[in-house]
Amino acid sequence: MEIPIPDPPLAEGVVALRPWRLEDAPVLAKAWADPAIRRWCSVPEDATVDGAERWISGSDRCRSDGLALDLAVECDGQLAGEVGLGPIQWAHRRAAVGFWVDADHRRHNLAAKALTLLAAWALVELPLDTLAGEASSENPASGWTLQAAEFQLVTERNTRQAWIRTA
Repeated sequence: MEIPIPDPPLAEGVVALRPWRLEDAPVLAKAWADPAIRRWCSVPEDATVDGAERWISGSDRCRSDGLALDLAVECDGQLAGEVGLGPIQWAHRRAAVGFWVDADHRRHNLAAKALTLLAAWALVELPLDTLAGEASSENPASGWTLQAAEFQLVTERNTRQAWIRTA
């Protein structure tokens, strides 16, 4: 099932979500070099500008194949992060969520605003009942982001927290 691009685009106040564009590759590669993003997020082995261009090109294919939806997060028109769904388990009506915000935009609740926009849209517009997020207790900002985006903490084992938001 092809995942649609939100139309109209998801936005509230200074936050807007949009598809990735090839011209975003330098900013994406810079974000992938950030030690915090590398520690807490899945970053491709080839984190160069060329690698970012290939990832952006592939993200549209993942969306059309129904595997994942990755959207760039803008703040006041400036690329600031990413929010996404995937992998998506259509048979179980469930998707994982992921997010990051670059160093210049952290601590302004931007990730929570972006995740709230995406979650509200996904649970209404897609045949999904549950969104799931994971956070490390060693990275409390991720847990705060999930909680602020109306996810509920369902389990905590060792240093891993599991969060869900349902329709």
